[in-house]
Amino acid sequence: MADPDDQRICLSRVRPLDGWPVLADPVLPIRTIAVVDTETEGLDPRLHNVIEIAVAFVEIDAHGRIVRVAGKGEALNDPGRPLTPQIQDLTGLTDAMLAGQRINVDHVTKRLNAVDVIVAHNCAHDRPFVEALLPDLQDKPWVCSVANADWSAWGFDGKKQDHLLMQAGLFNPIKHRALADVASLLSLLNVETPTGNSLLSECIAHAKRPTWLFRAVGLPFEYRQGIKDRGWRWNSNGRVWWTEVPHSARAAEEQWYDQAFRPFRDKPAIEQVTWTTRYKR
Repeated sequence: MADPDDQRICLSRVRPLDGWPVLADPVLPIRTIAVVDTETEGLDPRLHNVIEIAVAFVEIDAHGRIVRVAGKGEALNDPGRPLTPQIQDLTGLTDAMLAGQRINVDHVTKRLNAVDVIVAHNCAHDRPFVEALLPDLQDKPWVCSVANADWSAWGFDGKKQDHLLMQAGLFNPIKHRALADVASLLSLLNVETPTGNSLLSECIAHAKRPTWLFRAVGLPFEYRQGIKDRGWRWNSNGRVWWTEVPHSARAAEEQWYDQAFRPFRDKPAIEQVTWTTRYKR
């Protein structure tokens, strides 16, 4: 006899952007967000280029509910050099597909400057690349569905988008193409959390809270394990240890740093971070 707790779960394909229903009872005010995804030829925006960008322009109501998908767009970009085999395998893009392709930078900049908020699944990657591609892009609030989501509290395991989709009962057969990833993210953000709010509204609420960024430069090597155990991260480009804590934890973090690294007396640099400045390189 089958265990009554056993279930067979059927995955549903993510909702196509063109077929998104219109919300019948939106609560004012209505805001426009841009859900963005990029494919790049590498991981460093100082050295590598965006090879594909996709954006969905989405209206949301006062509760963060999706009112409608107002538009979408995608474009390819020729980096001027061959893609590595790894990037071709990951993205499905080829040199032939990119040859002669150019992103209309002025058009994309104008559209993004008109939105209220930009959303991406990994803003730490996407924002520096988008701003390198679009130097005239205004500083906008950015919401990250990796860093600004409490996935474990909502019953999810891990943070990879495909894995999260499956746990939400969804799938997308198209992988690592920018517009497909945008559609996947929007479907994921529309999932209801145990609080009764959508994932999108929870992520926005979390992103709006200011935090404090700590940076420790020149910390002696013998303190490496202690700061690593504390959860700080190493930025090899800036050669700096860093962490970001909520406002309520600032004093405790300063006290811990002061006591943990005596007799080293250099104080960490501390600056407030908002959802407008967060993820800037």
